[in-house]
Amino acid sequence: MISVFAEDNRAFLAEQYDAGRSPERALAARAGNQLLADVGMKVPMLPCHFRIAAAEHAALERATRLLADAQDKVLAHLCATLTADELAAMFEVRPEMAAHVDWPSLPSSRLRMLRADIIPTDTGYWFCELNHFSGVGGGEAYHAAHLHAEVLGRPVTGISPFRQLALQYVTECRRAGLTRVVVLDTPGHRAQGYGQHLLLQQYIRHMAPGIELAYHDELTYPAEWLETGEARRTLVHRLVTFDDTTDNGAFLARLRACGATLSCMFEAELKMHRRWFALLCDQAHHHLLTAEERAAIEQYVPHTAVVGPADIDTVIADKDRLVFKRSYLYGGKGVLAGDQHTADELRDLLTRDDATWYAQRRVHASTIDLPSPDGTPVPYHLVLGMYLYGDRTSGVVVRGAADSPVVNGSRSAGMTWAFVV
Repeated sequence: MISVFAEDNRAFLAEQYDAGRSPERALAARAGNQLLADVGMKVPMLPCHFRIAAAEHAALERATRLLADAQDKVLAHLCATLTADELAAMFEVRPEMAAHVDWPSLPSSRLRMLRADIIPTDTGYWFCELNHFSGVGGGEAYHAAHLHAEVLGRPVTGISPFRQLALQYVTECRRAGLTRVVVLDTPGHRAQGYGQHLLLQQYIRHMAPGIELAYHDELTYPAEWLETGEARRTLVHRLVTFDDTTDNGAFLARLRACGATLSCMFEAELKMHRRWFALLCDQAHHHLLTAEERAAIEQYVPHTAVVGPADIDTVIADKDRLVFKRSYLYGGKGVLAGDQHTADELRDLLTRDDATWYAQRRVHASTIDLPSPDGTPVPYHLVLGMYLYGDRTSGVVVRGAADSPVVNGSRSAGMTWAFVV
């Protein structure tokens, strides 16, 4: 599928930046940023909103499901054929986390919640990450962009990803007899400016006012809620990854042991490992997959492979056509564009320690000009993010950066939303 995302939005953005709309444009941008600030987000809004054609959105939605299904099948196969120690070695799970992983139940995660990060290029869409995590960020952009469009006098329609996640939680609470939802944070994560998922809490409160809602970290969590009877009626929404915990995941493990239902446990970290695209590209696993899943990998996943000691010279010779990703990291951390480094620099980085690196075929994100504060057009690299909660999607978050082709929540210049039209 040829990506027309950037081209399709140029005229649409030009209408938003029309000089005749200058007063409304300033108000709309201010309103969107104020909404993000009100919910605790430090990432600003890109002062615009995008659109995506229904057919393109449907194709990306289908691809997201197919890739997630393929990943689940490969994971089930690995869990059936490898020991816990072998799995821990494959995914470089640190001993502190491995001690808390429920290996037998690893392939049977009940609640599907992920954001697929997708690069729009001039020749198609390419997936760069599958982020399986309840606390994955960016959903606030829907609300900021929706308000931006309304204040601009160009109202749009859509469904918030927080609505989709809230519906999944409320459904699970009713199924399992749960009567409390706790949003669980840590003080360190809270200080980073990713918010408390206040909009998710609002949806749950509106949908199911009988469900008790609370926001806590491991220091403020009520001790009485750790008693078995209280824990068994509690669903815990994780905001923090293992790396953001201060106790190597011990409190999360304690909650699970007490009987609380967690939105996800450490299977999420394993499913976000950068080895996954190499596993999906490995033909040794393709017999596990349907023809549709294999076709989705071929069409949407840039070829990815593990960089072994014997591969160093080959990948360095081809570095300008590759991007290198360090294992056990997510977001934009540990990502190297080969053409941004000399051969000697790259060799040093790839061999400096015992970390595993992955070489992925480089795809170049489409760029689109947005005005700088002084009005000068600046090209922004774009990355899209499709949320999938259960079987429900809701449009895509758009993140952009002018100073780097590596775009993610912590390194982007801002975020907004693409509404389905």
